[in-house]
Amino acid sequence: MNPPGNRSSKPDWKGLSAQAGDVLGPEFWQDIASIIPLTGPRVDMYETPQELVVVAEVPGLSSPENIQLSFRDQSLLIRGMLVRPYQVSDEQMRLSERYFGNFERVIRLPGRALTDQMRAQYHNGLLIIRIPLAPPDGEKVIPIQFT
Repeated sequence: MNPPGNRSSKPDWKGLSAQAGDVLGPEFWQDIASIIPLTGPRVDMYETPQELVVVAEVPGLSSPENIQLSFRDQSLLIRGMLVRPYQVSDEQMRLSERYFGNFERVIRLPGRALTDQMRAQYHNGLLIIRIPLAPPDGEKVIPIQFT
């Protein structure tokens, strides 16, 4: 948890999740997932000195028509449709944690992202988007012309 008065740091969600699971039991997250279902693919995003990498779980895509990437207002938009690969009714489902259906994820990108150079690849159910980063802002020397 964060120290009192320290509002600038992020909450320790993983620690809170572990504590809730310990106190409320192993079925807690399954029960919560049925109340507040995920409405799209899970996404990881990480940064290296050269690029920003976005990895989205989108299993079972069979063609590029099932997914679309676009960029607007410094945000990456991932839209698509995940189709359930088996035909069963809702009444037959005993546990349903995976998301199927239309989705849209909006991911805010840092200002250093060179979006005109981004590239994407789909492999083994993962959409991997690589976005080069401009060098970090720092002091820039401005030449002075003497006349």
